[in-house]
Amino acid sequence: MTPVECEFESEVLAAVLESRWPARTDAALVTHVAGCAICGDIVTIAGAIAGSRDQVSSPAVIPDSGRVWWVAQRRARLEAAEIAARPINATQAIALVSVVALVCAYFGPWATRLPAALGRILSGSAHLDMSAPLAASIQLLAEHAGLALTVAAVLVLVPVLAYVAMGRE
Repeated sequence: MTPVECEFESEVLAAVLESRWPARTDAALVTHVAGCAICGDIVTIAGAIAGSRDQVSSPAVIPDSGRVWWVAQRRARLEAAEIAARPINATQAIALVSVVALVCAYFGPWATRLPAALGRILSGSAHLDMSAPLAASIQLLAEHAGLALTVAAVLVLVPVLAYVAMGRE
């Protein structure tokens, strides 16, 4: 029959848990453990538990209260800035989509004539009147006045609307 208990069991367990095993224990106890299966199991298991207990019970580093307060205040400011930036970002996105839509609507009909115009410019058959650059500039501005006024209106109205929206909050 295999023995269930050993009379040195408590001494071996105490030596292992107090970190005295095997260097600071009696030689007779070390010799006993070498021959006793129960005490050998205690040394193995208690040693593993004691080693993991030392790893788990490492002291936690708690920051001081000033740093915790500073981090909380910084986080609150960043969250407030993010919340405040949402309407501005939405307004900018709407403005960008509007400008792109206006440019596409304005230049859409020209898309069919663009390859032919580029072909004339590259072939050298396009004639530019360089004697009257002011007249050419005025003509260009007159042709694109609708686009210029629309872009200018969007660029002025979007910041004004953002200012009015921010003033309400």
